[in-house]
Amino acid sequence: MYRSFPVTAVPERERFGYFCAVVDDVFCPMQLQARGRSCDYFRGCVEATDIGSVRLAKVSASPCEVTRFAGDVARLSEAPYLVKFQMKGESHWSQRNKTVHLTPGDFVIASMAEPYSLQLFDDFEMPVLALTSRTMHTLTRDPDQFLGVRMAAEEADCGLLSSFVSQVVARISRLQEPMISRVEANILDLLGGVLSARNAHGAVSTAQLLGQVKAYIGNHLHDQRLGPAMIAAAFTVSKRHIHSLFAADGMSLGRYVRSRRLDASRRMITHNPGMSLTDVALGCGFYDLSHMSRCFRQQYDVTPRDFRALLEAPTAADPKRS
Repeated sequence: MYRSFPVTAVPERERFGYFCAVVDDVFCPMQLQARGRSCDYFRGCVEATDIGSVRLAKVSASPCEVTRFAGDVARLSEAPYLVKFQMKGESHWSQRNKTVHLTPGDFVIASMAEPYSLQLFDDFEMPVLALTSRTMHTLTRDPDQFLGVRMAAEEADCGLLSSFVSQVVARISRLQEPMISRVEANILDLLGGVLSARNAHGAVSTAQLLGQVKAYIGNHLHDQRLGPAMIAAAFTVSKRHIHSLFAADGMSLGRYVRSRRLDASRRMITHNPGMSLTDVALGCGFYDLSHMSRCFRQQYDVTPRDFRALLEAPTAADPKRS
């Protein structure tokens, strides 16, 4: 759900405090200090939306300093990773005794599990991706190797990701399902590609590869081409190897993909009551509504249409909903 928090919504003298509270709520606890001017004249806005497993926000504000102390870290039960893109203005980012200078188009990866500081020298715009530790670890074996490393706009892959994220945040208020799942998949694919190209740890284990393949499947459920050939090409392995990964895990690739699509369709029906079932089917990678209905009934003993009716009933209860 898209949310916008402009500081103009509150009286001038309360604006900086309001902005600080919004940043804490949208991201995590941290300390902010206005630079070069009174807090009374602070300008700022935070826009945020969740796109699947990723939170995407755009922070626009007057110059300020951001510090995350050890005490702030202790206040967070699950620390995400933030990918911060410098769209406008310049900044200095510091973590793990590394300091990088960010200019428009650059980005940096930060761990909220550790202290850091960020100095924003001008009026700035900064899109921010918030990813859970689990999601980040599906993209790369060791995310912490990238902390405090400048991802430069002049490098082709980094510039492509930065440009794409900038285009997405420009349309953040108008994103709707099923486009949201496709945007998430593209962002995670691009970020994963950037990190893979810079991975210092070489080959991954079988368990790690299986985890990455499952994450890839989850990000491409909407694509009807999803199957052994597409997955094998994405990971530069044979189709036989992909099948063997799932056989060792106790479920065939086809059954796993179908199960993930059915889970996605059930969530989409639950959380998007106005969405047509045909759009749900296509958004989850089924060939058509009939295809989804057959699979849905086999899995849940109820058709998608009847499942929606149960949800809309005053005393609706789905015994199979987890």
